[in-house]
Amino acid sequence: MDTKERIVNECSRMLMSIGPTSMTMDDVARACGISKRTLYETFPDKRTLIGECIHNEHEKKNAAMKEIFSTSSNCFEAMYRVYQRARKMYDTTSMAFMNDIKRLYPDIFEKHVENERTVINGIASVLRQAQDEGLVIKRINPEIAGYLFTKSMRVLHENPNGDKYGFKQEDIFDHVFVSFLRGVATLKGIEMIEYLENQQQQNQ
Repeated sequence: MDTKERIVNECSRMLMSIGPTSMTMDDVARACGISKRTLYETFPDKRTLIGECIHNEHEKKNAAMKEIFSTSSNCFEAMYRVYQRARKMYDTTSMAFMNDIKRLYPDIFEKHVENERTVINGIASVLRQAQDEGLVIKRINPEIAGYLFTKSMRVLHENPNGDKYGFKQEDIFDHVFVSFLRGVATLKGIEMIEYLENQQQQNQ
């Protein structure tokens, strides 16, 4: 791993855990075990470094999505795997992260929104395939469904108020996901969902 890659990996970890406001270039240099001079020779300023980190995370996510969609045996298996990856990301990402990016670096945030559209299109593609397989209701608009699912997961992450009602955040995520799948599924699709849920419970 070269110096640039090490810096990006360490900075990404810090961004996700404490957000860009709390993270300083001193913190990054110290965590990487390098001098500030080396850090600034690699990335001239904090904005450039943060932009590179978010770009790198998008590249990783897009590669993971392609791998999931190409290796899953059916659309619902792909959706389960996408959801599991998304939930893991939400569990390790502070709420301050996207709020600070949106407020401090609107140009970087816009690129993040563009990448989110890529995810929505990927989900829509899977849902269209599921319609062809008779697993998803034909009258469902795949693009709108993908948009609603992606946005609902983000809203839940950015507004974790479930504890006020005695709910665990992870349980809320799970219920929204299962409700989404069942809401778009045909009877044949629901049978597939129940099969996957049973498999998941056996693997836990």
